[in-house]
Amino acid sequence: MFAQRFDGRIQILVGIDRWQGDRAGFEQLRNAAPSHVAITTLDLGYSTSQRNGGVYPSHYGGALKTILSYAANSQRVTYLDDDNWYAPDHLATMLPAMAGKAWAFSLRQFVDAQTGDVLCADTWESLGRGRGVYANAQGGFVDTNCYFIDKLACNDVFPEWAMTRFAGGTGGDRQVLDKLRGRPFGTNDAHTLFYRTRLAGQHPYLLWRFKCAGVDLTRYMPPNTVPNEAVWRQCAEFDRAQGTAA
Repeated sequence: MFAQRFDGRIQILVGIDRWQGDRAGFEQLRNAAPSHVAITTLDLGYSTSQRNGGVYPSHYGGALKTILSYAANSQRVTYLDDDNWYAPDHLATMLPAMAGKAWAFSLRQFVDAQTGDVLCADTWESLGRGRGVYANAQGGFVDTNCYFIDKLACNDVFPEWAMTRFAGGTGGDRQVLDKLRGRPFGTNDAHTLFYRTRLAGQHPYLLWRFKCAGVDLTRYMPPNTVPNEAVWRQCAEFDRAQGTAA
């Protein structure tokens, strides 16, 4: 966030679900903040997530995202997991996308979680309302890290982060999109979010999309787990039947 080409005030709120590792590194980061960046830390001393003994079902931080959304000293809020990052022009391009809108979203780039290699642009998953491979089943998809939300226009949305209803305490991003669906939105139409992912264990069709994007799957997953040609033919036939460009 320190690398953003943005002259306005930035507040970074850090919610700590459970401390791991040395705190000294975080203090060094806080001390390195530029003058226009304020860092606010919320450490309750206990986890709000059920998986760590808390109350709320969300697997990813319990109620922290909800609490921090309301606590932010700004009308516009966005989210960034600790293993992802923004392009330097992310904030500068997202604010115009928000003009006159209740919410907005960016597109994203896939990054290999282990090597840090940028794999390809996401042109099939997090594409917004009514688009992408989840359009029919879920009405589309927006990754949490891609959201910009006007907290006054969408003040009823934030509890969805905590009260996830999917198995394993997941799906808050889908619930948020359901709440936002009918409200005016914008997008910077740019892949300014870098999102870490692991190819191993993903559905064969999603691997097919990576393959079609030019990713050498054998570099990022055990070769014996890469689907065979018969599977690729099935994926290609599915795309033809759906009229999907791969």
